[in-house]
Amino acid sequence: MDSTSKKPDLYEILGVSRNATEDEIKKAYKKQAVKLHPDRNPNNQEESNRQFQELNRAAKILTNQDSRSRYDKFGVIDGDAEQPGGQGMNPFEIFENFFNGGLFGGLHRGNINQNQNQNSNPKNGKSPDKKLTINLSLADVYLGKQVPIDFVKMVCCDMCQGRGAKNMDSIITCNSCNGQGRIVRMMQMGPMIQQSVQPCNSCMGKGKIIKPGGECVQCYGKKSIGIKRHLDCYVRPGSQPGNVITFKNEADWHSDFTDVGDVLVFVNSKNEEGGFQREGDNLIMKRSISLLESLTNTVFYFKHLDNRVIKVVSNNIIHPNQKMIIKGEGMPNLQDNLVKGDIIIIFDVKFPNILDKERAKYLVKILPIPKKQIWDLQMETTPENELTSYIMEPYQDSTSSRQTNTHNTHNIHNTHNTHYENNESQEDEDSTNTTNNFNIPGPVECTTQ
Repeated sequence: MDSTSKKPDLYEILGVSRNATEDEIKKAYKKQAVKLHPDRNPNNQEESNRQFQELNRAAKILTNQDSRSRYDKFGVIDGDAEQPGGQGMNPFEIFENFFNGGLFGGLHRGNINQNQNQNSNPKNGKSPDKKLTINLSLADVYLGKQVPIDFVKMVCCDMCQGRGAKNMDSIITCNSCNGQGRIVRMMQMGPMIQQSVQPCNSCMGKGKIIKPGGECVQCYGKKSIGIKRHLDCYVRPGSQPGNVITFKNEADWHSDFTDVGDVLVFVNSKNEEGGFQREGDNLIMKRSISLLESLTNTVFYFKHLDNRVIKVVSNNIIHPNQKMIIKGEGMPNLQDNLVKGDIIIIFDVKFPNILDKERAKYLVKILPIPKKQIWDLQMETTPENELTSYIMEPYQDSTSSRQTNTHNTHNIHNTHNTHYENNESQEDEDSTNTTNNFNIPGPVECTTQ
């Protein structure tokens, strides 16, 4: 008992009698804990820490039935709740347990000492990825393209080995937060005490700072330096907007992480170009043709995304908004560039705005007469005097547009007559001129989709 008689009496530390109940011990502890908490005694933290640890040690032993019984019989035994300042006891954790984590906003102050050590050590994992975007045309992703990328990459300073200081002696504990990396502020509101925790602005939450004049002469205390980096980024044929190309470990180095992140290159390509609109691996093309072309052979030319001139031939009658397909001339498949989508052509048949009676007579003789329906025959037997007759007119949204369209219709009528008379010779001439200007492969025949 001689060895333990010199130690402070646990009941006296808590200010309770030896016959105190567990509730009385807890109540006394809470009262003393608020008074002795180190954050309430910033001007005398060393003594406050010692008393606070003794208080928590006493509370931990006396609120446990077995350890209290041993203490009452033999005094404090080595290993019971550890000695103040020992590694086995966390006084802040005991404090949080007694207050159910609510008195100081749920902060586990027991982790502060651990965080202090972790602040100076890098975290496991990669630094943040660097994201870049390249803008490409539809022709670029049709053919594939190699894009040079130049940027500044932050790497570990080779002079200070990422410390930011000339030597280790220049790295000192932050005085603002006492090396904890955070500032704790307490405010009492009636019977409750509210605590707020914020990262220390002086050390940026590290707990350590570089003393003035001790900064590395190369990185000036930033721990990293910038170097020029060049990457050749190959965009495969068939790539789509949003595809990501990854370059491993090419992001910026950061002292807070053990590994370097990746450079992520995002592909941003157009979906429309040169009369094409991309839909997956297919290319959509809209083509306007005359009524004559829709009823007779249709021949036209277009330049593909790889600058080839394609001749398209159709021997079928083409209806308005009909879709025709050219197989194997669409976008390359990203997974298998030997496989390509199709070109889908949507035809817009342009009808003449006016047709004179003489030409209409020829069309009546040439075009098939529509078959009469049963109800049509019944209608024809209705007496003439019982019919109500109307002449339809073109629908217009406004009077001004009707006048404009009437004027345009007159001009189109004159031009249309001339076009029909010289259509055959003009078509032959156009075909000859086009053939001389381009190196045209064999014609591609459209098929109905």
